[in-house]
Amino acid sequence: MRVLALGWDVEGPGVVAAQLPEADSLASFDAVLYDPASVPELWRGHAELSGDGVWRLYPGRDLGLSRALERLFSLRRDELSALLQKGGGLAVVRARAGGEFVEIASSPPHRLTPYSLLPHLSLVADPHHLVLPQGVRFIPRRGQDITWIHPAHPLTPYLEAFAPLGYEAVLVSSLGAPLSAFGNVLAKNRVGDVLAWDVPVGTGRLLFLPSFPGADPKRAGELLLPALGALLSRPLAEGGPSWLSKYTLPGEEGLAEEARALEAEGRRLREREEKLREAWGRFDSLRGLLFPRGAVGLLSAAREAMECLGFSCEPVPQDGLLCRAKEGTGLLRAAFSPGGPIGPEEHRALLLSLDRLAQEAHGILLVVAEPRLDPPRRGPQWTEAVRQGCRRHGITLLSGYQLFRALQHALGGGGTEGIRRSLLSWEGEWGWRL
Repeated sequence: MRVLALGWDVEGPGVVAAQLPEADSLASFDAVLYDPASVPELWRGHAELSGDGVWRLYPGRDLGLSRALERLFSLRRDELSALLQKGGGLAVVRARAGGEFVEIASSPPHRLTPYSLLPHLSLVADPHHLVLPQGVRFIPRRGQDITWIHPAHPLTPYLEAFAPLGYEAVLVSSLGAPLSAFGNVLAKNRVGDVLAWDVPVGTGRLLFLPSFPGADPKRAGELLLPALGALLSRPLAEGGPSWLSKYTLPGEEGLAEEARALEAEGRRLREREEKLREAWGRFDSLRGLLFPRGAVGLLSAAREAMECLGFSCEPVPQDGLLCRAKEGTGLLRAAFSPGGPIGPEEHRALLLSLDRLAQEAHGILLVVAEPRLDPPRRGPQWTEAVRQGCRRHGITLLSGYQLFRALQHALGGGGTEGIRRSLLSWEGEWGWRL
């Protein structure tokens, strides 16, 4: 396997490193690794910055550079097209932010970008149509949140190994057609942006991979080259004609039945996994009593906890949570402080809420302060004025940790009636006791 690395720092057997102008014909290699980051060096220092902020080359006064660039890009583009369409080869492109370009002030003027090297292709996946390269935009977006990687592709080990290094651009279809309609999406970030894409082109493949800045060249070669070899070793061309499927072989039907059975089993496992995630998510919500996402997260965790204890809960805008049970009704207010203990303002706000409420309810003030620390090591959760005020006005004052301990007892099989009765009748500081 002969691999040409154009501006891509990778080491391994069969790899030939070269720059775009000096390289042998791209069609003479099995795979071409192309990093567009170095291409603007071809015109930097020669283009002129115009008043509209565009770098331009002016034929006739650029010593022939614009004509040489046009000829170079046209030649290399044809070679790359031949590699994909006729040679069954691979073109692997690093996804970089594609904002840098130069405009040749000819008639009509046209632009050269690092991605102008890609062959002009027309992809059809009914009802969608996509023209490359102009149909795909490379949006500058940096991150390390590669949350999904194709589970069964030769490039999966490479993507998994370098995912922590992150990406600097995402792939977007300019006309809104889903990229998955034209090829395999190999990696996505947490919001679903496409980071890696495998597109069948003729008898070959065009692959876009994250930039993975700082990747070790030797390690990259150890993972990338075997994956390219596995893709090249596949004897059947991608995207074959529709008539090919009617030519079957003995034993193939058994494999198809097994595949259908595995797909059904996969659906069952995915459903079980979804139920498991939902159940686990509820426990994570309850741990919000210890380390909440602010006051809103604490109130959400309090609702989960009170419902586990047998209350029916209803949000009261600006006031907190109305908790009903056969033992009575309580109005719970959540107070959160990332620093020191909470002050009297939360106690006063709960008193005002109780006054506004159209029904009789017992006040409950739930507090979490200094959440960065382990609960037993936290300092005072409230000031002395809050403790005395709650006792004087008959309000139950408790920390998220104490409610969590009561919840542990209840979920472990203990009774909940005594906990409800205590929360709805206590005056002052409440602590979990068996």
